Amino acid sequence: MKKITLLFLMTGGLCATLAAQPVLTAAGIMPVVGNVLSTTNGGYVNPGPAGANQTWNLAFANGGASTSTGVTPGSTPYAANFPQSTVSLPGGGAYVYYKGTAAAWQNCGLVDPNGVVLAYSDFEDILHFPFTYTNTYTDTWATTFVSSSTTYYRSGTTTVTADAYGTLTTPDGTFTNVTRVHFYQVYSDSANMQSQPVILEYENDEYMWYLNGNHSVIAAVYILTPDFTSTIMGGFYMNNVVSGVNDFSALTALSLAPNPANDVANFNIELNEAKELNVTIYNYAGQEIGKSITTAGFVGENKIAFSVAELAAGSYFAIVSLDGVQASSQKIVVTH
Repeated sequence: MKKITLLFLMTGGLCATLAAQPVLTAAGIMPVVGNVLSTTNGGYVNPGPAGANQTWNLAFANGGASTSTGVTPGSTPYAANFPQSTVSLPGGGAYVYYKGTAAAWQNCGLVDPNGVVLAYSDFEDILHFPFTYTNTYTDTWATTFVSSSTTYYRSGTTTVTADAYGTLTTPDGTFTNVTRVHFYQVYSDSANMQSQPVILEYENDEYMWYLNGNHSVIAAVYILTPDFTSTIMGGFYMNNVVSGVNDFSALTALSLAPNPANDVANFNIELNEAKELNVTIYNYAGQEIGKSITTAGFVGENKIAFSVAELAAGSYFAIVSLDGVQASSQKIVVTH
């Protein structure tokens, strides 16, 4: 069945088709503007076994809670340092900047609570899409930053492997169709101090659990070893996990043309199950400038045409929702 309708604006990215094991998709995992992420620190616990159809019970001890809300980078005081980022997550006086595409979730860098800016010259790939059990890749990344008048050169290698899937229990509940990702970093800081070269080395060994429909990690444990001597261990879990019923593998294909657009943009969306479709538009200052009607999406091809003729020329963000849950965020450029 086909659905043809008219919306104010809509964008999106490519999503994966269903597979026997869970498949992590950009629409289901990437942080988007407006997300409210509530987490509780729980200390380190054993990550448990790898493999298919595992069961994990992470008995975190309750610690301090924190909340972060996704905002447009343009609404933050450090936007100029991260021109390619698509979403920022502020918290505790710090800002983290990410770039999201249909292919990857990338770390653009951060600003720490002391105002030290770490803008990556080579972005770090946090996760590739689609990503499923046994998928793996290695990525290199780099940044230069100044702290206490000393210039540091940081570079590293990150290896990411989906090493397991199954059922996860945390203090927030029990969740199925969860994918576990082993995230392993080795990086170093080099600097000249009192005319002497100094190199500090780090190892970060993390296990992260992901569930489509939650635009972040739903639980993680880590062991950070600065200079390969002491260790810092910890963990956390999400307090507001969305269950697997909001699996955006229902979205099997998305395309938008033209982009840039100056009059009408044409949008095709393929669904393998019926979902309500909705979109909210933001400018780069984080202001909502428009919201579409909610329309029924049918199994198969949904054709949507929308006018951008009344929008000022420039760049915008469109957040697509399926059944009222934010699913995708993408940039669209308007020219006249």
